[in-house]
Amino acid sequence: MRKEFNLFFRLIFLILPILLSPPSLAGNRLPETIIRIGILENVYSANISADDGFEVIDLGTGRHVKLKSSSIYLILSTSKGIRIGNEIFSPSLRFNSLSDGEMLRVNGRRYRDGIKISLNSKRNLNVINELGVEGYLYGVMTREVSPEWSIEALKAQAVVSRTYVMKNLGKYDKKGFDLSATITSQVYGGGEAEDSRTSKAVDLTQGEVITYKGELIKSFFHSNCGGYTEDVTNVWEGEERFPYLKGVVCPFCKKTHQYYWEKTIKKKMLEQKLNEKGYNLEEIKKIKILGRSSSGRVTYLKIYHQRGRLKIRASTFRMVMGPNLIKSTLFAMEHIGNRIKFYGRGWGHGVGMCQWGAKGMAERGANYRQILRYYYPKTKIEKWED
Repeated sequence: MRKEFNLFFRLIFLILPILLSPPSLAGNRLPETIIRIGILENVYSANISADDGFEVIDLGTGRHVKLKSSSIYLILSTSKGIRIGNEIFSPSLRFNSLSDGEMLRVNGRRYRDGIKISLNSKRNLNVINELGVEGYLYGVMTREVSPEWSIEALKAQAVVSRTYVMKNLGKYDKKGFDLSATITSQVYGGGEAEDSRTSKAVDLTQGEVITYKGELIKSFFHSNCGGYTEDVTNVWEGEERFPYLKGVVCPFCKKTHQYYWEKTIKKKMLEQKLNEKGYNLEEIKKIKILGRSSSGRVTYLKIYHQRGRLKIRASTFRMVMGPNLIKSTLFAMEHIGNRIKFYGRGWGHGVGMCQWGAKGMAERGANYRQILRYYYPKTKIEKWED
């Protein structure tokens, strides 16, 4: 009887956490573990190969065709379907390795799991890597941070990047994939980008994401904040205000050559770039700063030119000029004849986690949870998928 009584309570303690877990979190967890990354978009052709045996599955007919490991196959788009050699297949194909752990190669670059190639609306090819979230993160991490950084900084980046993926699944659904492999999502390099240290950081944080009130957060991040991160509403017009995306003081990111920057640009070049975006300026006379946010970043600029005046959001101006030219909106200006000198601090939009700040915090002894709580206050780290 006593054994039965003890067994009953053991079962209760096992079941209670399941019964008491927040229903909103469980309901919002994403059941799919396979994501679709657009690695090539709207191309006429692509090469595919494998180091071991692999196959193509015609998704229109269900037919499986084995392909030789020693061959490189040219995939071509046609009006009738996808051409491999002399044979025309359906408009959608999937390529799989026949050996566990072996990667496929697209234009010589290695990719985990499967490759899907489909004709798009322009009858060109979209090439999509279908793989698990963790495998995808292996190919993202070195494109965002250095493998030489402290493991705690790498773990922080892994959780941030995983949260970004899970939050943005389906972003490019109309194109047939979830995320791109470029800076419009997160830069993804496939197997060529993997490193043992960054992959270890992914493994050590497997399934962990950042949440706020049971929902995945918008895990914005940037290279270097220049000493103070920014409130999201000062960067993107119409963006919802969240307490976890407010600016914080960051004294941790100074140890980088990116901390200070300057650039001298001809007024003619500024005019040309703005006109390419449809602003219709003629002969810029001067540019004036109209205001700054609490972090010191420029909020609006007024551009005086031959035809009149243009008021423009500083974050928009930065993107028009190019984010590698005007590295942040934390800048001052100096007019020098027909040129304007910009000099400032930081690199990026300034919202969310400062990557070089995370590195600096880790070097001072902070763990990845402390780092994430600092840059995303009032949030939690939770297991989203196992």
